[in-house]
Amino acid sequence: MSAEPILFESFFAKTAYRSAAAPEKGVVAPPRPILLLSALPRSGANYLEALLLQHPSCRASRVPEDFFLANSAGLISFCDAVTESWDEWWRQRLGGTSRLAESVGAALLNFADAASPREWGDESRLLMRSPTIDGIEAAKLLFPSAQILILVRNGPETVESGHRSFGWWYDDAIRAWRKSVRRLLSFVDSTEPGRCRVVRFEDLVADPAQEIARILEFLELDNQWYPYYQVDSLPVLGSSSHGRENGEPVHWRPVAKTAEFDPLTRAKDWPARRQKRFAWLAGAERARLGYPAPPLSAADRVLNVAMDVFHAVRRAIVRVAMSWQCHPNLFSDRQWRYLRWRNLRTIT
Repeated sequence: MSAEPILFESFFAKTAYRSAAAPEKGVVAPPRPILLLSALPRSGANYLEALLLQHPSCRASRVPEDFFLANSAGLISFCDAVTESWDEWWRQRLGGTSRLAESVGAALLNFADAASPREWGDESRLLMRSPTIDGIEAAKLLFPSAQILILVRNGPETVESGHRSFGWWYDDAIRAWRKSVRRLLSFVDSTEPGRCRVVRFEDLVADPAQEIARILEFLELDNQWYPYYQVDSLPVLGSSSHGRENGEPVHWRPVAKTAEFDPLTRAKDWPARRQKRFAWLAGAERARLGYPAPPLSAADRVLNVAMDVFHAVRRAIVRVAMSWQCHPNLFSDRQWRYLRWRNLRTIT
């Protein structure tokens, strides 16, 4: 009888024994990171991040806007493909996609964290921010211990701020706001309590001390360590109008807050037709977040149906006219996604 089968079986027996006997290696990652996401850019995330970083137990990511979740689809597909290549016994022993994705997420957290593990401490929390909720569903796989804050701002103010800052087209931006709100509400409904909290920008501006106290309670951070006396002195970052010279593009230089700063009335000069257009497209989502919406008459509804047809034709024309920009040699996937996030124009 040949010795080869014996050697072959012996090799697998030793391999199986080594795998089964090896101690489980823990995932080394910053404990309980905080993910700060925005329903849409221009929702005030810079302000909330600045408030949270006043707490001594919060530390900033070294990546200002990481877009980890927004680009996570490829990572999850990679984890699925890898674990599907494993033997069923390996997959059960090693944890499958969820365990591999958690390890990938740990690597991302370590990349974003400027502090070393020796500096983490028992209460220290890494705060990571992205201006979008794209890919939020992957948070459960990549960052299972994270707590998520989703910042949302009243739709018209968000759209107007984006229009002033980046030239968003009103109709497309309204639709983008509606889509993001639907997505965040679906995520919140399917997520266990204590993991995710929706924060309204208006509540944060109206009474920052009270709202930040609620957020700290949700995050289980010691309220007594927060310097509430510094809240009113925080500078303004990235305003669509405050602290900008005529013709100057939006910037993120700190600007002292004055009595003229009023981020809650960006859309106060909207004509009635635009307010009603928003109510037609996103009134239900606006109401679910607790924002008021103007009523629509029968004539308003007929007019908005006609507007739907007009904008559908416009979007089709834009797609055709700008289809040359979709060529892969013109923009990388990353650049293309960034253009869509920043400009919110129907150019896909």
